[in-house]
Amino acid sequence: MSATSARSASQSDAFAQLLRGSLLPTAAAGLVSVLVGLFSSPKAAWSAALGAAIVVFFFSLTLLVMKRTADLPPTTTMIVVMVTYTFKVLVLAVAMFALRDVSWASGFAIGLSVTVCAVVWLFFEMRSYKRLRIFAYDPDGEASLDASTDASTDASTDASTDVPTHAPTHREPRDEP
Repeated sequence: MSATSARSASQSDAFAQLLRGSLLPTAAAGLVSVLVGLFSSPKAAWSAALGAAIVVFFFSLTLLVMKRTADLPPTTTMIVVMVTYTFKVLVLAVAMFALRDVSWASGFAIGLSVTVCAVVWLFFEMRSYKRLRIFAYDPDGEASLDASTDASTDASTDASTDVPTHAPTHREPRDEP
């Protein structure tokens, strides 16, 4: 298996773990919202289910977009995610505007369900992300192997300097003293 396909398989597993870690608790919170809404009225229960569905759809869409753009440059990924976010906010605003005066939905139940489910999703997504243990750098990956190979070949030419052989050969301008 090549390094690229291994990395994309690892990314796919990471996004699947994030989705699994967030979806089940949010579905449970949505079910609790529906049950609480039943104590008020069937309209409140229906509205709570709609709110939970909106959260699950929007947050799952975000994970799907991030999964599809994970191999792109970071700036491109950020642009795509921000456009997706803007689109979701606009769709939510249009939906809330359209639902403001309908007789079959309770705005309070929708809002409460959206709030509860969004908080639950975000908490469990952060919890799942923390458990992934994704490093800011790749300690055992190709980059560190390439750097150590380059450093060992440079060590023979730079033997008179005090640069350790494990130091990276390429430095960003912000890394300079």
